[in-house]
Amino acid sequence: MISTALERISFEDRESWLKGRNTQGIGASEAAIVLGVSKWSTPLELWKQKRGIAPQKDISNNPAVAFGVLSEPHIRALFQIQHPELEVEYHEFDLLYQTERPWLFATLDGELTDKETGAKGVLEIKTASPQSREDWRAWDGQTPYYPQVCHQLLATGYDFVYLYALLMGGEGKGYLRTYLYTRKNAKDDMEYLLSAEEHFYNENIIGGKMPSAKLKI
Repeated sequence: MISTALERISFEDRESWLKGRNTQGIGASEAAIVLGVSKWSTPLELWKQKRGIAPQKDISNNPAVAFGVLSEPHIRALFQIQHPELEVEYHEFDLLYQTERPWLFATLDGELTDKETGAKGVLEIKTASPQSREDWRAWDGQTPYYPQVCHQLLATGYDFVYLYALLMGGEGKGYLRTYLYTRKNAKDDMEYLLSAEEHFYNENIIGGKMPSAKLKI
């Protein structure tokens, strides 16, 4: 696993950012899809989008997505209040990647700097409305977004990720939860993800080979 120098592409607006990320390679939100563990999409669907066979899904009108977009600035402010030891920067339309693999990139909800040590980190903000006990268990000491975390560490070369989640329960009650991931503890999983994403990018996106579809029984 090679970490070289961090590069950054800054776009002026959302439209140019969307165009850039759709042609750059594999983003953090697509890591779980590549691994075949996403509930929302499959490697075959992602391949069709990357090859221009099918349009990318527009989920901007989804109520859950809209709630997350509107909540994000406020959740980021709450995180800053709870963590005065960290400097928080936000660059809405930036793509970050390592020079050796520009195809593996991430756009962050926040860039963190430990004021005492200078260590760099990622802020990832999530909102969710767990409906069942199984849904809540997915957030018990862990999160459903671990592949995305590993991808962000690969893309940035940073030392840690804070995943800060607002979980909405019954009667409109919200619960803030904080999860800390470190580069050291995620090392093996990062290597596994990098291997899977390299294969998907080279063999499927660039090479054009169609990934196998899951058989539903």
